[in-house]
Amino acid sequence: MKHRWSSILLALLMTIMGTGYFPDQAAAQEAIRPHELQQAADSAVEKALARESIPGVAVVVTLQDRIIFQKGYGFADVEHGVPMDPERTILPVGSLSKSLAATAIMQLEEQGRVSLDQDVNRYLSSFHVPMFQQQPITLHHLLTHTAGLDDAMYGVEAASPSKAVELRTFMKHYFDEQPPVRLPGEAFAYNNANYGLVASLLEDVSGKPIDDYMSRYIFEPLDMPSAGISAPLSPDMARSYTFEDGSYVPLPHSYVNMPGAGGVSMVPVEWAHYMIAQLNDGMFRGKRLLHADTVRQMQARHFAEHPHLEGVGYGFFRTRLRSGLLTLSHTGDINGFSAKMVLVPSRKLGIFVISNAPSQGGKLHDSIISSIVQLLPEARQELKVNQTPVSSQLQQYARTYTLTLGPLHGWGKWLRWLGTRDYEVSASENHLVIHGIFPDGPGEKESRIYEPIGTGLFREQESDNTVSFKQGRDEWSMSFTQGVTLAEKPPWWRHPATSLAIYVTIAVSWVLLFVIGVVRCLLRVISPKRFGPASACSSTWIAAIFTCYLSGQLLYGNSEAMIHGYPWWYVWCFSALPFIGLVRAWYIAVMKLRPLQPHIRNRIVPSLTSCLIAGLSLLTVAFLFYWNMLPLHYS
Repeated sequence: MKHRWSSILLALLMTIMGTGYFPDQAAAQEAIRPHELQQAADSAVEKALARESIPGVAVVVTLQDRIIFQKGYGFADVEHGVPMDPERTILPVGSLSKSLAATAIMQLEEQGRVSLDQDVNRYLSSFHVPMFQQQPITLHHLLTHTAGLDDAMYGVEAASPSKAVELRTFMKHYFDEQPPVRLPGEAFAYNNANYGLVASLLEDVSGKPIDDYMSRYIFEPLDMPSAGISAPLSPDMARSYTFEDGSYVPLPHSYVNMPGAGGVSMVPVEWAHYMIAQLNDGMFRGKRLLHADTVRQMQARHFAEHPHLEGVGYGFFRTRLRSGLLTLSHTGDINGFSAKMVLVPSRKLGIFVISNAPSQGGKLHDSIISSIVQLLPEARQELKVNQTPVSSQLQQYARTYTLTLGPLHGWGKWLRWLGTRDYEVSASENHLVIHGIFPDGPGEKESRIYEPIGTGLFREQESDNTVSFKQGRDEWSMSFTQGVTLAEKPPWWRHPATSLAIYVTIAVSWVLLFVIGVVRCLLRVISPKRFGPASACSSTWIAAIFTCYLSGQLLYGNSEAMIHGYPWWYVWCFSALPFIGLVRAWYIAVMKLRPLQPHIRNRIVPSLTSCLIAGLSLLTVAFLFYWNMLPLHYS
């Protein structure tokens, strides 16, 4: 009894002193012993480094209001043998910047300077955001990636600070070229443009550039002296690599034109300060970043594709472990760097993993984070689901669904051909089997088993990933956890693979015409009396024009130039070649068909050939125009 009263008095005393002590947090602290934590992290990182050839990793773990573990593994700079140091090595956090941008907006919301449910045009002074079907976009839509914006991918990065575009200029150009493509609030679709617009609105309302605002109201209160947005390269900045042919290949550094979506860099231990603030009602070392109610609002569920899914908050993805334990997370990938943050609010536990290599589908970070989370006793207990549907109930989901990635406007519209994946869903006894190329997989088709955990909701056997199904008016749709929604496979004439087949057929036709034309021209040069004069090779020049364009478009149009922005010569000169070929082809066809020409019988074959080439050139230009591959775009 005496021990019981001592515990109660201790808890009351700690609460009065403001340390946030609660029995379940004390249990978590006792459960995560330092030696077990280091052993779990060391084992997971060493396996990942060896398995995936990662050059370096930094891991930081926080509990309640302090850092309980920090360690660097491998190298921040392989060439010079610089070790990864979580207290010194500066690394870009990529899309984790979005969580900071959301925090900044919530500060303005606390002050009454913005409202999350108002049309964003009410706050913008530099440009106007167009509407889709007259429905306004709000900050709520932007913060939850439900604004219905087209994929942002043109000129989103710059090779150097001098080539970077000012944020509001970039966003104005983006909306001029790419208006919204779906109703706001209709579906989740992760898009950097959402937080690019958030940052632009932040600048207009605060009257400060985003880097100045973040430095004053985010970085200073959180004691982040190394933090910066699109900062110039520092001697302490890590280098990123890919592993090719047994050696590390350095990746180039670039600068984002939407800094609110992914421009922040800092040392790992300083990111831990942000996790501590989020886990302690907005407080860090006596300084308040946000009010407690605002923190809870950020972390709350604001949109989900299925009523039993946790969905997204503002700057966070919400998921539950198999034990039912709620986690908040976000990932970041940029310039070959990858990071992931996971918070367990009920235990005030924060985990941050960052590396100077691509994420490999998130396996590196997930394996490390999972090994640490499993130290919590609750995480090792699986929540039982009392549901055993019969096979006949599962048959309704057995269909083929098509994932189509890519913008609907601009130069990259044709990338939808390449970003298309079909997923075949079949029912087997009391589970579903999904066959396809998974985002976190090896890049090859594989089959995964999903078990039912709710009506229309299934969880993968080997992980916590889920998939949900929904029936619309005319078709079914399928959604992966925090991923885009997949519609049922369309008819073959509307499938992106058909457009790709048409493009290949057109390209092969022009190449064959060019090769045949070259052979004919050579024969005419060698024997003009037998095969005709060499001047009759106009069709070969037309084929050469289209072959040159299609080859250059394939080799250069699909390069990083699309991300950094195409140069003027490609847009207005090279991409205009098909128009030149079209005009020349029709000019020749008309000349061949002129009336009152002698020897009309001898002109039949050349005239038909010219007409076919003119028709093919018209089909080619129309096809390229529809898919936005010419200086003038269809959409």
